[in-house]
Amino acid sequence: MHGQEAKQVGSRRGIVGAAIASAAALGVLAFTASTTVAGFQSSSYARAELATEAMISAYPVRQDMSPGSALYLNRFGELYVSGDRRSGNGAGTASTALNLTPPNQVVFPEGVRIVDAGSSGNDFNWGQQTLFSALDDQGRVWTWGQAWGGHTLIGRGPISASESWTPGQVTTTDTGEALPEIIDLQQIENQVYALDVSGTLWAWGYGGENMPTPTTGNKPLPSRANTTTATPGLAACVSNNTGDVVWHTIWGGYVSAGGVATNGLIYTWGWDNSNGVSTTQTNQGCPILNQGANEVLFERYPELYQTADGLTYDPSALPTEAERTARYEAIVEHQSEVTTGPCAQPTRKENGVDASECPVRQLGFSSRAPRLLLQNGDLYTWMVSTDMTYGFYFLGRPSSTNQADPNFRNRPALALSNVDSTVSGVGSMQALTRDGLVYGWGLNNFCQAVGERTSGSNPCNSNVAADIVTLPRLVGGIPGDVPIARLSSTQCAAWATSADGAVWGWGGGTIVATGWVTCGTAGATYKIHDQRAATVSTPFGAPITATSTATTPVLE
Repeated sequence: MHGQEAKQVGSRRGIVGAAIASAAALGVLAFTASTTVAGFQSSSYARAELATEAMISAYPVRQDMSPGSALYLNRFGELYVSGDRRSGNGAGTASTALNLTPPNQVVFPEGVRIVDAGSSGNDFNWGQQTLFSALDDQGRVWTWGQAWGGHTLIGRGPISASESWTPGQVTTTDTGEALPEIIDLQQIENQVYALDVSGTLWAWGYGGENMPTPTTGNKPLPSRANTTTATPGLAACVSNNTGDVVWHTIWGGYVSAGGVATNGLIYTWGWDNSNGVSTTQTNQGCPILNQGANEVLFERYPELYQTADGLTYDPSALPTEAERTARYEAIVEHQSEVTTGPCAQPTRKENGVDASECPVRQLGFSSRAPRLLLQNGDLYTWMVSTDMTYGFYFLGRPSSTNQADPNFRNRPALALSNVDSTVSGVGSMQALTRDGLVYGWGLNNFCQAVGERTSGSNPCNSNVAADIVTLPRLVGGIPGDVPIARLSSTQCAAWATSADGAVWGWGGGTIVATGWVTCGTAGATYKIHDQRAATVSTPFGAPITATSTATTPVLE
């Protein structure tokens, strides 16, 4: 439900640098390793080795959408939560008093190793609930906290409030069967999405919007979500059903989400969905083909996307909109029957991207702003709706209100090339290039976009509303000779990690997301920690207690 729409000791670089905490991290550790059931790598460690590591560094998870908390993961699969823990600290307690305390370890049963985790909150708002989820190296899903609608909507059925403060395993679907092995876990505002090994999408949470299941309503337990439609705005898939697809990848976001089917076509859904070719804005419950995104694929990969008689999508050779639409529909008709090719199997992501040969490397959704990263490194962005309050800040490119202009803001257009991956905050985003550079753009009122002031002379801990970065700009404060290997983000803070494990952080601080695209000062929670000051008794070192900070080194 939406507030503005419908309601209100030693060098850690050498120890941990080669194993940045992520789903991929546990697969590259340089100790004894064996392949787990889920296809991840699980490692065992000699006691002698552990004795030399009094402190194990934890790294922020790649993409966290909590308005006021941050999750950290170390190479042993131990998860920690910092900041807002009013919906549960993952260790049996929920209290405002936890917000300024040091990060605590999330409690899982003995032997559980987490490989990925995330969280999200209703309306991206500090004043709302936080829903947490985690995936372990056996393909099991764990949740705690609350979705809008309560603690019984986190995939574990009718549990008590106190039970929701500690992770529990999501084990049973709404049809009574065991939840299959999961290979990818994504979140959106009030739902969790899980992709299993067979390409089935399971969704659960609040059912008021963003729920891609064939039927509407709350889903306390995982429910299948592979059915598609051709009807924009349809709340459920029971009418104009275009059949089930098998998902190759799924992609979460703030209020919209999407998936790439094994036939290579892109489907999207969510509270703020669009067709990617016009100013049409719908609240899309059932997955629907995204014309604008698919046209990008058809044009850039003609060897993969053709009509039944071998015709391709070349806009320059199709002078009218009617001709372009007819060609698009003919390719879709043929592609819908494709059962082979680079997207034909469900896939596990590596550090948040699809590293297979499927053309879509990453698909992301900010507030009314989708983004599409191709395997060739080209990043396309567009916005949903015509306002300047939301999606515009995520474009990162010249834009136009003229639909005939190639930069028409409601159609995908190139924002940046040579991109490896992206992350997004509530009002800004960052992109990592293949040569290790970090660019940012969007709202920068607390330096959260680029880690430095670009407008005026006020420090980063003061609010400068006019500081907006509209085109990609290098993030300040990262040494020019240090290639970055990984980005991490929560709603108002971001981190860059080098290949040898050094980390720089910027943004909040104590600022939190206060709704949709805004980072404000409504509540104090510590998210960035200077681990250079770590001791055995204070393993996370010292928190950044300023409202916000310019780019600063936090781990060496």
